Amino acid sequence: MPTAHPPTTRMSAEMLGEVAVLRAVGEVDMSNSDELRDHGVRLLDGDAIALVLDLSGVTFFASSGIAALAHLHGHNRDNGTRPIHVAVGGNVRRTLELTAMQALLPLHDTAEQAIAAALADAADRAG
Repeated sequence: MPTAHPPTTRMSAEMLGEVAVLRAVGEVDMSNSDELRDHGVRLLDGDAIALVLDLSGVTFFASSGIAALAHLHGHNRDNGTRPIHVAVGGNVRRTLELTAMQALLPLHDTAEQAIAAALADAADRAG
């Protein structure tokens, strides 16, 4: 009998103070990019003052993941003004830079840098 393969991606969300952090580890592709999008929308519609997408543990990021990020940007533009920042590195960062995603969502090397920048961004927007 064949053994089941473990899921290639794990996603988790947590609140760090007033910042929602959505972490993905593994691969983001058409089989799970809707999950990334839907988690992000729920967090944007919640009580957080900012959203950080921690993609630093992602090893593969397909075009459907890029579409999910663009959807989050559009949803936020249409329904609120919470800052969204992304922690990402390696090949996934290059993929996002090649698609000019940094024009929509600021990219950072670590989750800690993204959280600090998101808090500063939220404070600036609050006036």
